Amino acid sequence: MRDIWIIAENLPWAGTLAAGAASIGKGAKIVAFVNGDEAEAKAVIAQGAAEAFYLPLPAAAPWEGYAPALAEKAKADKPALILLSTSRRCRDVAAQLAAVLDAPCFSEGKNIVLTESGASVETMLYGGLAVKSSSVSAETVLVTVGAKDFEPLPADASRSGPVGTLPLAAGPVAVVGRKPRAAQTVDLAAAVKVVGVGRGVAEEGDLAIVRDLAEALGAEVGCSRPIAEFFKWMPEECYIGISGQQIKPQLYVAVGISGQAQHYFGIRDAKTIVSINKDKESLMNQNADYFIAADWKAVVPELIKAVRGA
Repeated sequence: MRDIWIIAENLPWAGTLAAGAASIGKGAKIVAFVNGDEAEAKAVIAQGAAEAFYLPLPAAAPWEGYAPALAEKAKADKPALILLSTSRRCRDVAAQLAAVLDAPCFSEGKNIVLTESGASVETMLYGGLAVKSSSVSAETVLVTVGAKDFEPLPADASRSGPVGTLPLAAGPVAVVGRKPRAAQTVDLAAAVKVVGVGRGVAEEGDLAIVRDLAEALGAEVGCSRPIAEFFKWMPEECYIGISGQQIKPQLYVAVGISGQAQHYFGIRDAKTIVSINKDKESLMNQNADYFIAADWKAVVPELIKAVRGA
């Protein structure tokens, strides 16, 4: 079996992709490319890669500038499959590689199976309302993979393998300066419990009540698209949906969320979904494991009391 490549802009992503590569291509050689230094490369080998290349963030170029070097190596090595994280940088790299290699590229692929001539991949359509199964014949297939689609394997410090880096050729884009981004207030991708806020929460001041529920549950707070993009009540990193974050918590509590496909796509993999919406026929209520058809303002304070008293 030909090699499987994984490309990630950080070590946690690399661990997820290494586990995915191991389950998809049993017996295939896994070659990793990860942002960072030699220590990151060795850490990916401990998590399952047979060989690793570290791609440190350049001082005067974007990290995506490694795409030409990756493409040249892919032309020579002809990996059967390239898995990439769904981060913005890796989506950019995936598009560049697909164009240069003239290779098929799937976004948010699932149930990936290698075949003799290429691969079969499932992708979501219409915000997760339908699943499309595709089979392609190609020398190399590229697929971006969600943050929790695979559980990273335990690190084995006794594993060893070759470690190297790739050259970074001068490109048309130059970085003239960098400034730290404001610290993220939430890491929804890693959250075990999440409380989501929708337009049913009509006043920005009422977010404090929802945050009290999240605090009682030990949960992070996310939101539907309008709360972040239109009303600007919460930062964009909190927005959950098809063009926002896709999460996979053990518990998701939707407060005042209608449950349109845009949002449901982002939470469909939650183990347990609880909806609080006064409209009994709302899509979120109908798709939830449990729902309370009542005004959230009457329900949430009682939930807080019950949780804190438990």
